[in-house]
Amino acid sequence: RIILGSCNSQQHEHQPFWPIIQSRNPTSFVWAGDAVYADDRKEGKRILDASPEYLRHLLQEQRNEPGYKSLLESGVKIFGTVDDHDYGTNNGDKTFRWRKENGIEYVDFLDLPDNAPMMKRAKAGLGVYGVQVYDFSEADPKKRLLSDEEAGLDPDVVPHVDPSARPDSSSMDNRLVAVFVLDVRSNRTPWPKKLKEKLMNKKDGCILGDEQFKWFETSIGRSNVSVNVIVTGLQVHAERFYDSDVVENWNGFPKSQHRLYQALLQPNVRAPVVVSGDVHHAQLLRKDCRQKGSNLMRPLYEVTTSGMTHSWGSVETSTCGRVRLGRLCNVTYMNHAKRLVLHFAHQVFPWNELIVDDDTNQKQYTLKLNVAELEFDWEDQQVLTRILGHKGQTILEQRWPFQNLSSIEETMIPDRDFQSVSHRLQRQATTIEKD
Repeated sequence: RIILGSCNSQQHEHQPFWPIIQSRNPTSFVWAGDAVYADDRKEGKRILDASPEYLRHLLQEQRNEPGYKSLLESGVKIFGTVDDHDYGTNNGDKTFRWRKENGIEYVDFLDLPDNAPMMKRAKAGLGVYGVQVYDFSEADPKKRLLSDEEAGLDPDVVPHVDPSARPDSSSMDNRLVAVFVLDVRSNRTPWPKKLKEKLMNKKDGCILGDEQFKWFETSIGRSNVSVNVIVTGLQVHAERFYDSDVVENWNGFPKSQHRLYQALLQPNVRAPVVVSGDVHHAQLLRKDCRQKGSNLMRPLYEVTTSGMTHSWGSVETSTCGRVRLGRLCNVTYMNHAKRLVLHFAHQVFPWNELIVDDDTNQKQYTLKLNVAELEFDWEDQQVLTRILGHKGQTILEQRWPFQNLSSIEETMIPDRDFQSVSHRLQRQATTIEKD
């Protein structure tokens, strides 16, 4: 299994998940953004961005946090990427003055060597992105991580590969899992500021930048593994609000979202699972994508896990990551009000990408503190997807067979300019025009 989490603030004294994670003996823990909240200081009324020196200080403090330090010493592999608060500025983008320097600090926090391709890209100012492959046929979790050369997916390490020499991804003996981490900050176009641009959805900007996109398209295009996990700080499927500068997600730049879907829908990409963070609650999501003019569609699943120290449901402490910057962060009745509003939104708003459990008829979300666990059942060929709470309890659980994650299904929905279609109010179908 691997465990993923995001939104971990040093302003909260208690970080409850580290002993829980260690007790579950994962092969890897993957940060989905906001390992620290570095934009946590004020000068007058102005919130200060995080300099490389200050970010380094906070990341070192996180390394020394007793529970996290114990996890590191246990030999669990640590991987991940940035979101805005460990990038250094709220809703940060490519215009941030310390984009390169803070990227280097973050990759150093992952304890990757100087010659690692992820570090080389960070030092070149390209961003914080990379891929790791784990071989679960190896009994010892500490020995499952393949070298970049053995994995053969990173084009900056292995420029050319022989497809015929690659393992068969559909073989029952293939127990490889790839984890791709994408940087949604260092190369992102600033969100539109003019109201007309926001309302008319004229958003031609890019989330990853062309160079990172080409890297990802090439690397996942080589993938021969049984399960592909794609980690991004921002939600991919969600369509929440017209102004992405208020509620950030990939739908803010539809062309980038479409390009990401194209990469994930390549025929070789078996069992893709997107994992995102940022929003301070957990959700299980699905979109059904199809080629324009066809009655065939393919599902794409997303796990959002956000809120290791604070969430919209943590009403007794604080719902905020930057506790000292918000006057209302510690007002209990305001925290209760926020929780009620978020529950209301989940139940009433037409968020059709939210999965509804077939047995309980419940929408798959929680406002509680959470991390996500992906357990790979190699005998039954399925991913057991769990959202775990701060006491180690399972809050949400779904079983997704590899075949279902990879399958192409028939639909009777007519092809007539539709954007989304409800499936028991939980799924969304999007027309995907094959490039």
